[in-house]
Amino acid sequence: MSEDEPPKTPDVEMEEPEPNIDPVQKIANLENELATAKKNLADMDSLNDKITNLETDVANRDEKIKTYEEELKELRVNDSKSKESLKDLEHRLSQRELEITRLEGSVEDLSIAKKKIEDLQKEYKKLEEEMRAFQKIAENEPRFVILKDLTEFGEMRLNQVSMKAGVSPAQAKKWLEELERAGLVEIHGEGRDSNPLVSKKK
Repeated sequence: MSEDEPPKTPDVEMEEPEPNIDPVQKIANLENELATAKKNLADMDSLNDKITNLETDVANRDEKIKTYEEELKELRVNDSKSKESLKDLEHRLSQRELEITRLEGSVEDLSIAKKKIEDLQKEYKKLEEEMRAFQKIAENEPRFVILKDLTEFGEMRLNQVSMKAGVSPAQAKKWLEELERAGLVEIHGEGRDSNPLVSKKK
């Protein structure tokens, strides 16, 4: 710049004058802004509470999931034990069924044996009745009388037998020989003695 040139006046920005705002309006605006800020702050607090609650819920859910997993694990273990117990019970039941089958077979065998015994008892009773009837009929039969006498006395001579039977010695000897052939009596000394000893065969 030359010495002849006058100094320049620096440019100064002129501030625009603030618009003329009513103080009451300004206070109202500030109050609105403050209310909005408070509301936003309250919303933030509510959001924080929700976040905290969600975090608590998540923690609780994690704990529940952990508990459920432990319960599931325990159930699986118990299920395995139950299956083993069921298998053991099925085996024991099978054994009991076999025992019952054997017992039923034994009972059936016993029933058959019991039926046979009952049949034999009936048959024996029938034979016993027939024997008593035969004995009653044979009471007057001379050979039966001889057997009764020999049973009572053990042994007798031929003459004694003939006298008790009321027949001749020859007839008595004939009956005694028949009884001997039947294996009921024994004649001792026959051929050497005309009055042999006779006894009931043992």
